[in-house]
Amino acid sequence: MNRHPTRLGFWPAALLILLSASSVRAETLRFFAAGDLPYFDAETEQLRDLFDSAEAEGTPFLIHVGDIKSGSAPCTDDNLEAVADLFRSEAVPVVYTPGDNEWTDCHRERAGAADPRERLARVREVFYGDPSVLRLDRLDVVRGEGADASAYPENYAFMRDGVLFVTVHVVGSNNGYAPDDPAAVAEFEARDAANLRFLRRATALARERDATAMVIVFHANPQLEKARPARGFVRLRRALVELMGAYPGPVLAIHGDTHRFKHDRPLIDPATGVPFERFVRAEVPGSPVVGGLWISVDPQAEEPFGVSEMYPISRDSLMQ
Repeated sequence: MNRHPTRLGFWPAALLILLSASSVRAETLRFFAAGDLPYFDAETEQLRDLFDSAEAEGTPFLIHVGDIKSGSAPCTDDNLEAVADLFRSEAVPVVYTPGDNEWTDCHRERAGAADPRERLARVREVFYGDPSVLRLDRLDVVRGEGADASAYPENYAFMRDGVLFVTVHVVGSNNGYAPDDPAAVAEFEARDAANLRFLRRATALARERDATAMVIVFHANPQLEKARPARGFVRLRRALVELMGAYPGPVLAIHGDTHRFKHDRPLIDPATGVPFERFVRAEVPGSPVVGGLWISVDPQAEEPFGVSEMYPISRDSLMQ
């Protein structure tokens, strides 16, 4: 079966196919996640159609894990505003966390040789400064304490049907850590510390509110498969292990970055040398594949997190 999406000309005759990645005994909460889109103009309308279809199927919110353009596309305000308009047009809130293509990689010549920190400030202004873009107020989000609340508005948490959702700002390109750039190092150190503070706060919140499960959303693949991750992901990995010791329920990490669908248990328990059974990872597909994941949460099931891929394909493709 061809998993790649058809072009927009086929969309009116398209069907949505669910490629089941796991079975779920009971669905207590079901939502849709995507990311690493749109990289090209055609993908913008395909993503809009995908989101609209997810809304029609009842997702209470949409998740976008970042990278709203390709790494070589120019980093412009127009691009940010175009995607903000897409998010704003959706009927449900959009849970968005930035990717590296929005700011970290903007120093590249093909991306406009822009200042990454200036681009990050614009990302925060466009997506988090205007409440009408993401409509996070509908989710009753909790942000960091003290100065973290305003300095890192992209870090937030909310409860839905007993499940605690948490976003932290972790990006590709080694999480923005560039040892030859003192300004990049300073930004990384401050953001990494804020991420860890917020993860600890979210863990305490999960215990306080008796959350039946936790879902953590960030952009980067933090190299969970590797024994020794790159410098930019070391403390995050430790924090995830710490979280598993402090919170007794199932935990799902949703991310993007490598554009390949994954559904596995990659986080190793250093005490036993085997993966944590309670920690599950779901990576969304990405450009040039336009698709996303339906995720169901049933903490009492043998498999707490049901994950299914969704791609737009044409009726003709189904008949082949």
